[in-house]
Amino acid sequence: PFWLKALKVVCSGPSAVAPPRALLGADGRLAGGRQVCVVWLCMSTFIDRLVFPAPTPTYSRETFKKHLCWIPWNEAVSPDRMDDERFAEGIPCMWLPAPRAAGVILFCHGNAEDLGMCFPFVKHMRDQFKMNVLAVEYPGYGLLHGISVCEAALKEAALTAFRFILDDLKVAYEQIILFGRSVGSGPTVYLASRFPVGGLILVAAFASVREAAKSLVGGIIANVLDERFPNISLIGNVSCPTLFIHGEKDSLVPPSHSVALFKNCRARKLLITPPGMEHNTNLFTDAQFLAVPAINFFGLPGYQQECPPQMPARFFEDGRQQFLLRKSSRRRSTAGRDAGCGGATESNPWFFLCGCPTSRAKQREGNVMEPRRDSTVEARLEALLADENKGDPSSAARDVAATTARMRGEEKSKGLDSPRIGTPWKDVLDFGEEEINHKLTLT
Repeated sequence: PFWLKALKVVCSGPSAVAPPRALLGADGRLAGGRQVCVVWLCMSTFIDRLVFPAPTPTYSRETFKKHLCWIPWNEAVSPDRMDDERFAEGIPCMWLPAPRAAGVILFCHGNAEDLGMCFPFVKHMRDQFKMNVLAVEYPGYGLLHGISVCEAALKEAALTAFRFILDDLKVAYEQIILFGRSVGSGPTVYLASRFPVGGLILVAAFASVREAAKSLVGGIIANVLDERFPNISLIGNVSCPTLFIHGEKDSLVPPSHSVALFKNCRARKLLITPPGMEHNTNLFTDAQFLAVPAINFFGLPGYQQECPPQMPARFFEDGRQQFLLRKSSRRRSTAGRDAGCGGATESNPWFFLCGCPTSRAKQREGNVMEPRRDSTVEARLEALLADENKGDPSSAARDVAATTARMRGEEKSKGLDSPRIGTPWKDVLDFGEEEINHKLTLT
């Protein structure tokens, strides 16, 4: 059958899945039931290629120089890619600014297309809605090479672009509208279920990849597939206003998927099912498909401001150069922190004012300083009392009491209760011993 031939091509192609060593026998071949595991891995890759059929890139670095930007990978989202030079360029995106627009539409395009194919659509959307638009590319699509396309990779790219809007463009959550078309509904529903965004637009969305596959390959084969993008289970967590648009003539993803999502959505919602709209119909051929419902439902264009979000010029330049600069900056900051651990206390005068330990104090650690004990005199007197107890207890007690009173009076008069600056503690102890010996001689 065709699917088996395609599976063999996937398993033997240049990007085939290499079997793990644990599945190999002593002779280097697959042993026994381990062949099933490798077939399952190849089947998973084959399904990913069917679900995410990336087209031949339709744009280059020079095609959209005014709008093509490169967003760096986020350290919190993709820590393994931050220092990897293979991903130095970042994620290619399209930035289309609108004058004085405070909000941003994060657009996730449909399947079998890239940023070059959807650029006319996002440009028209910017002009219609009067909002900034950031369109993100998927791994394995367009100019984003070197990453296998899968559900996790799409989520990672979308989340990185979303964090970029928040952290670098300084746009508030409520000023962000997520727009997902077809397979783009997966990452957008994922983001909307986790963050309090301002709105969500879903065009030709599916309940899940498995449910969408049932209408294409049948229920038996679809049930064998691993679930991808379970929108039906996440839509209940979406709290922002949600607009569903699905054509009644859509033969690839039946409109019943959007109906199911609409019923499970608990937020403010609106469902539009244009009778003459198909899966790949241009949404701006008829204003009733998208423009009119979105403008009325969300109140677009929304807020205006004198200082709208602006894409820094460095993100339009070569991403590899920015990667080397960030790597050098992190190296210098790390070296500075390591050096600061030993020398910061010596050069910072505030450590002396606040009483924190400094290196000068460490230099005095060689001179061991015993803490002053307030009961030094009392300890000597107790020894004296023990010697006097050999005689008359009452007279010894009176003598000790009188001696104690005299010693405390002399100690106060000579300033022994106050801190002694510049006098070693040992001199204080020797003075106490000489005083007691003198008193014993008198008695």
